[in-house]
Amino acid sequence: MVLVNNMSKLIASFSYGAYIAVFSSLISAGLMFVVGAIKVYKAIFGYITGTGTVVYAGTAEEKVLAHLTQEDAAIGRIIESIDAFLIALVMLYLGYGIYALFCEKNKGELTNLVSSAIVPKSIGQLKETLAHLILVVLFVLFTRQVWLNLNDLTWTMLVLPIGIALLALGLKLADFSKGHE
Repeated sequence: MVLVNNMSKLIASFSYGAYIAVFSSLISAGLMFVVGAIKVYKAIFGYITGTGTVVYAGTAEEKVLAHLTQEDAAIGRIIESIDAFLIALVMLYLGYGIYALFCEKNKGELTNLVSSAIVPKSIGQLKETLAHLILVVLFVLFTRQVWLNLNDLTWTMLVLPIGIALLALGLKLADFSKGHE
């Protein structure tokens, strides 16, 4: 009996790991919001000063921008910022979802503080929404890849959209929403 009681306490102590996941997710979201804001700043500053296509440090990312016009480089950076903001939203949703499902003692308390649309009601809803958000992030990544390589499109770029289509098909076949309504 003592062994069972100790095992129960040990298993219950792992629930505090959910708080680590929530905290880490929220910190990651904050970082991605800052990264997105910096990319918007770079797009605006580069466009206004005429240095948006100038290669400063010679990194691979900056070399991609070197062949673009001023306007196209600004659009490329804005697309990058959209990707960063979407990743931030994914991390926020993950943090809210883990908190709502595993940490919140008074169910509905989080819903009173934030929009009920971002608080999942079940693990299935959390998984489905995260999968949809990841698909959108991948689609924006593909859009950025095509935009920045408009002058040098190759067949190898089709790997990403084919992967996105297969993931979407897998998501459709999995149908996480069954039994959750």
